[in-house]
This record gives sequence, C-alpha cells and structure tokens, in this order.
Amino acid sequence: MAIGGLGPSSAWASADQETRPQAGPCAAAISVAERARNIPVHLLQAISLTESGRWSADDDAFVAWPWTVMAEGRGRYLPSKEAAIAEVQALKAKGITNIDVGCMQVNLYYHGSNFDDLNEAFDPVHNVAYATSFLMDLRHKRNSWTRAVKEYHSTNRERQQLYQDRVMTMWDALKKGRPIAGKETGIAEVGLTYMSNAQWPPKNYHQQKQLEAAIRGRVMSGSGQF
Repeated sequence: MAIGGLGPSSAWASADQETRPQAGPCAAAISVAERARNIPVHLLQAISLTESGRWSADDDAFVAWPWTVMAEGRGRYLPSKEAAIAEVQALKAKGITNIDVGCMQVNLYYHGSNFDDLNEAFDPVHNVAYATSFLMDLRHKRNSWTRAVKEYHSTNRERQQLYQDRVMTMWDALKKGRPIAGKETGIAEVGLTYMSNAQWPPKNYHQQKQLEAAIRGRVMSGSGQF
C-alpha cells in the first residue's frame, strides 16, 4: 500500500488545489482525506455523491448523506445516526446481511468486522478513512485511478463500467464547478457498492488511524462537528 506519512506538509495540498468546498460532514471528512492521501481533487467526493448523494434543503446543495442505508434494493436516508443504526439493526433482525452504510456506503457483509460497532461504521471519519484506505490499496495494486474506482464497488465488468460512468460524470461536474441538481446520480441499485475484496483489511492500521486523527482534528477545528 503506497501511503505516505501524515506530516504537516503531506497532509495538505498546495493552494492551487483549493476548490469550492462541498457541504455536510461527509464532504468535510472527504476533503481532508483527499489532501492527506494525494487523491485527485474531488474524486473521492464524486464517489461519495454517487454512493449516498441526496438533496439537502438545509445546505441548499446535493450532498453525500452520512446516515444512508442501502439494503433490499433501495436506499434509505435516515435523519440521524441513531435512526440509521436502528434501521440496520432492524434489517439484521430480519436476516438481511447485504447492507451498505454511511458516506461511502461501506458494505457491512464484507467489511463490517473492520469496525468496532455500527456507531463507528456510520461515523463519517471512520467510514471515510476506511473507504479511503481501501481505494488507495486498489490504486496501488492497479496503478490506475480509473481501475481503482471501478473495483471499489465490484468485480463485475458491466457494473464496473456503469459505476465508472456515474462517478466520472459527477467528478467532471465538481471539477468544473457546475451545480448538481441531484438528477445526475443518486443511490445506486443494490450490489453497486460491493467493495470487491471480501477479505480486505487495512494494510497499515496505524496509518489509517493517523488519517482518522487528521480528519477529525481538521474538521473539528473548523467547527464542522458531526
């Protein structure tokens, strides 16, 4: 896994990478993660909006929603972390295990064991840091951001192409500063967020925790509390 240290110089991009910030707790965490891991500007944001995007009247913007749950072929935008956790617990009580959660729609069936509990899985910092580590591992293995994006959600080629097209459309809109009305994307059908390697764990747990600390510290210092 090609992830560098998190010193002051590596955690933040130069001024020419400054862009108009996206709204909401997911975006705040993702913005830090992109800079800390030198991910192309707005690429992780584009993935999150494709995964859990919804229109927020409070933010007057299309945002990645941290309390999103996908199961049984439909997405649910819950009003709070507590409500989202209760929804997942109810789904599990019904025997449903293929459930995607949070900003980056991490699949609990394949990746749930890498979180202490549902509270951690839904926490924007943990959710984003885990997904970032997964994406970076794919980027290291495939030596291509395009292939990493494709394999972030699936090993099925047809689904990969559909997903890539959605993410790239969203990414292009973000890079050009075009307003996103919410019709370009939305929660994808069940299975779109497969996060392909079922046995994948973070390759460097210490570095992931460094990223979580950097995200939380930066977001909290800007009063972007979750």
